[in-house]
Amino acid sequence: MDRQLELLRKYAQKKGYRVVEEIRDRVSGLKGDRRGIKWIFDLAEKGLIDKVIVTYPDRLARFGLKYVERHLNYCGVLVEYIKPKEQREPRGELIDDLVSIITSFAGKLYGMRSRKVKKLKETVERELRENGGN
Repeated sequence: MDRQLELLRKYAQKKGYRVVEEIRDRVSGLKGDRRGIKWIFDLAEKGLIDKVIVTYPDRLARFGLKYVERHLNYCGVLVEYIKPKEQREPRGELIDDLVSIITSFAGKLYGMRSRKVKKLKETVERELRENGGN
């Protein structure tokens, strides 16, 4: 996270942006009630920001990204990604989404940093990739 934040700082400086707030969330992008996204919405709704800079789209939201972007745009806020999501074939995106969902649910069951979650995630990723998602 520190490397991403430093990258964002350098990017903002290079573009001549004035940084109003730095927001960090250490929880999954799958959670809809993250403190960071709520804070971004609050700033946007009050007209205190006009741009949100994010490293990758999935750092803002794993699912419902278009809704987040739409709400921010409605508030007059542009979302800018330093490294836009690479175009992938639908099967690869679906596999990534499935792994994210399984990781999220396993984390709720066992705790996100447990070895069980990491092992489950590795197993699911390997199986899906080896079997082509079939």
